[in-house]
Amino acid sequence: MKWLVSACLYTGILLSSCHRDTKTTEPEEFCGDGIAQEIDGEECDGADLKDQTCVSLGFSPRGGALGCTELCRLDTGTCVPKSDDARLAELNVNWGTLKPAFSSETTSYSVIVSFSVQQMNVVAHPVDDLSSIALEPPQPMALEVGENLVSITVTAEDGTQGVHTVRIIRRPDNLESPNVGTLIHVPSGTFQRDMYSTNLSQQTAFWMSRFEITRGQWTAVTGWPSPGVDTDPDLPVRSINWYHAIAFCNKLSLLEGMEPVYAVDGVDFATLNAVPTSMDATWDAVTANLDATGYRLPTEMEWMWAAMGADADDVGEINRLGYTKRFAGDHGGFIGNYVVFGYYAPEEPGHTTHEGPNAVGSKMSNELGIYDLSGNVAEWVWDWYELYPSGTLTDYQGPSWGPRRVHRGCGWAEYPRFCSVSERQLMYSWIGANDRGFRVVRR
Repeated sequence: MKWLVSACLYTGILLSSCHRDTKTTEPEEFCGDGIAQEIDGEECDGADLKDQTCVSLGFSPRGGALGCTELCRLDTGTCVPKSDDARLAELNVNWGTLKPAFSSETTSYSVIVSFSVQQMNVVAHPVDDLSSIALEPPQPMALEVGENLVSITVTAEDGTQGVHTVRIIRRPDNLESPNVGTLIHVPSGTFQRDMYSTNLSQQTAFWMSRFEITRGQWTAVTGWPSPGVDTDPDLPVRSINWYHAIAFCNKLSLLEGMEPVYAVDGVDFATLNAVPTSMDATWDAVTANLDATGYRLPTEMEWMWAAMGADADDVGEINRLGYTKRFAGDHGGFIGNYVVFGYYAPEEPGHTTHEGPNAVGSKMSNELGIYDLSGNVAEWVWDWYELYPSGTLTDYQGPSWGPRRVHRGCGWAEYPRFCSVSERQLMYSWIGANDRGFRVVRR
């Protein structure tokens, strides 16, 4: 065929037999001359690749070389495909701890920071260096109180995208009372309250006093003498009954210009100067407006959630093991570092040798910075006692009536088994005891 074309050109004669039919000519007839004949359908010829490369054909620049087959077809066998890896190799925050711990396979995280943290910086790097990454909003970012969402989009070489999220929870500030000191913010959360995995409690956030109410605070708020033989104003007030405790809460609310939570028929708490010390049906019929701004006793579930340390708070997780803690603050440590207990249990390591409570805050706090939730004095809560209902409970307040009220946490005289986070004890509302006091909460 080549000599025929040359002969036709040499003679200048255009013959039908000299005309090449490009529709039927096979490219193999010209393949091998080192020139890629596009008109013959050749993709390449030898080293002539028609300026194509692996990259121009959509492959990765990270390796491989384009070749040409004996049939003048492009050979992409050694070209490296573009990666579809849209994972993260690293994710860091400058405050707090990621939950769950970072993993390249995980795409959703949360982190909790205190109110004092006003700015956050989220830093992320992709597994594949040729992936691009975009953070929204740009970092660093100013934090609002509550939830702040960061979206991290990794775009792989081939366009595959992976979206990762970080929920930053900025806790509200603690509250300060001129009369009872600091109230610690306890975040909302969900926890398993007993051995049954379906018995869950969902709890709205609240504030709880850092310390048990002291003798000095009791007298300053109520104007009443502190009961018992103690003289140190920093000791927890004790030997008070449940009626005393709710009266203190209302008097504290009035003193600080807040709406009282409790209402007892016929009782003006502003002028009240004594409470019943025997069974009183009117006082037992007290009602509570938990939407009021004032102070109150914690519900049983609020107390338990705070004693657990609320360590699954605000992240969509369920605290499954908090109810098993031996005492508030328990992480396998020594009970004597956290709890004033065991005066009548001298065989127990770490027991107190003093017949009575310590000044509040004498031991280590739990995870939230709240002291003496276990030990020192047991603490009155709002609820009447009954067996918990089964299933999921939201902001549970106990039954509408019962013969006895609940108190939680052990006292200075008790054995360690009574100090567990899940331990429940009960007593008639009108009876005080020298190892029982209380603390206050607000919403």
